[in-house]
Formats: sequence, structure tokens, C-alpha cells
Amino acid sequence: MTKKAKSRFVKGLKKFMKSQSSLVGFVVLVIIASFLHDKFFTVLNLTNMLRQASMIGLVAIGMTFVILTGGIDLSVGATVALTAMVATLSAEMPIIIILIVPLAAGALIGLLNGVMISRLNVQAFIATLSVMLLARGLAFVISDAESVKGVFPDVMKQGARANFLGIPLYGIVFAVVVLIAMLVLGYTGFGKKVYAVGGNEEAAKMMGIKTKTITTLVYVICGMLSGFAGLLISLRMGSALAYTAQGWELTAIASVVIGGTLLTGGVGKVSGTFFGVMILQIIANSINLQGTLEYWYVWFVTGILLLIVILFQKRISH
Repeated sequence: MTKKAKSRFVKGLKKFMKSQSSLVGFVVLVIIASFLHDKFFTVLNLTNMLRQASMIGLVAIGMTFVILTGGIDLSVGATVALTAMVATLSAEMPIIIILIVPLAAGALIGLLNGVMISRLNVQAFIATLSVMLLARGLAFVISDAESVKGVFPDVMKQGARANFLGIPLYGIVFAVVVLIAMLVLGYTGFGKKVYAVGGNEEAAKMMGIKTKTITTLVYVICGMLSGFAGLLISLRMGSALAYTAQGWELTAIASVVIGGTLLTGGVGKVSGTFFGVMILQIIANSINLQGTLEYWYVWFVTGILLLIVILFQKRISH
């Protein structure tokens, strides 16, 4: 191989690894897990893993929109808990109300975040931290720190556990949301504006983009998807707890970063987040199948992986 050809090969490999690192990591982990655990490729294990991934995955997709603009949302876990409670309290209402109320509640929380950040110029970290405490605290006030139970319509309870062609309905819903998000970010004017705001907000303003509106909308989307996750959790459990989804904001951020989206904004894609979510699920599942390790090892391994990804992104960006 000539020096020029070798240089082209290295550049091509570097470009591929930069754009598809999460896919490569996913494939490698699947191979490792399949060798380590006989039960990994069983139908029961795969369906349970996909069902769990679907809920945190919805939150991570919403977080992707936010981080692409250079923002952050620490309130998503609390939003999931509060909207799960709202959905449970609405369990005896008509199905359309049960579906709409948690999504609307999540969207309102996102709107509050977006307005504080874009209109009142509050830093995203501080704004979403305050909303996180507000939402989590409200969930405790409503429930008095007790489990809130609801009797959902049978069709909704059955749907929460249903499979279609062996695939959990929750997994199908997650895949549809991923596809819609990919289309929105990749092929619509709104998606291009999201990337523009994250890439250079001042330049976006000079292009005539209403940056404040775009910023507000991405937080509304994030809140609404968190509300959707809250709805799915409440249907699956038939109840809600104020403690629900603690730490999900960190897991969602980790999934987005592992998926290749830069925290500085402007670079990243939903497909990467999808693989980021699945990578963390495989890690958690492998530790669970191992049987002798406590669950907190998931955080330890996730931290190591996140550090590697950040250092890798730093290196290939030069």
C-alpha cells in the first residue's frame, strides 16, 4: 500500500469511526454478551431488554433535540415521575384523555424550561435543575410519598404487555418515534434550524432563524417525550411512585453522548442515540445476567465507557 493510499485509508477509517462509533460499539457488545451469557439471545431476555430500553429511549431522543442546540435538561427524570402519576390519576377517564394528559403535562414542563432559558436568559443547567426539583417535589406532594394506584382500561393494560410478531409493542413504539425524530432532524426545515442553533447561535440569528422559538420548541419536545415515557411506565406498572426514573436524566445524557452527539451542540444524530441507549441496556443486562455483581456496577462501567467516548471524540476532532 502506497503512502497516499494508506493516508486515504486512515482518513476513511477515522471518518467512519467518527460517524458510526456507536454502531460499532453496539455490535461489539452484542458479540461479547452472546459469548458470556447463554441466556442473552433468549426471546424473554431480548423482549425485556427492548421494553426497558423503549422508555428511557424516549427520554434520550428528547434529550438529543435539546443537546443538539447546545442545551441540557436535568428535569426529564422528574418529568417522567410526575407525568406517570398524572397518567395513573387519570386511569378511569376515557382512553383519549389518559393518552393526552401526561403528554400535555410533559409539554408544559418543557415549555416552562424553554421560556426560562430562551426568553428570561436563565442558564439551562439552573433552569432545568429548578424545574427538576419542582416536578419531583410536586410528585411527592401529590402522592405523600406513597404508591399511587390506578385501574387502567383492559385494552391499555394488555397493550403494555403485548407483542407483535415477537416484538414488544413498546419496542415498536420506540422505533417509530426514533424514525420520526430522524426524519424531522434530517429532512425538515425545523431540523436544519436545530443544528444551526447548536452550531452557531449568532450566525443562526443572522440567517433569520428565530433561535428563541427553536430553543423553546426543543424543550417542549423533550418534555412531551418524557411525558410519553411516564405514560408507558404507568401502564406497565399500574401505579406510580414519586421515586420513579431517578437518575434517568444522567442515563439519557450518557446515551446521547455515547451515541456521538457533542455536548457543545450542532453535531449528532438520533440513530447514534438509539445505539447509545441499546449499549447501556446491554451493559445493564449483562451485569444482571452475570448474577453476582450489584446493580451499581452499571454506573461504574457506564462511567468508564463515557470517559472513553469523550476522550475518543476529543482525539478524532483534531
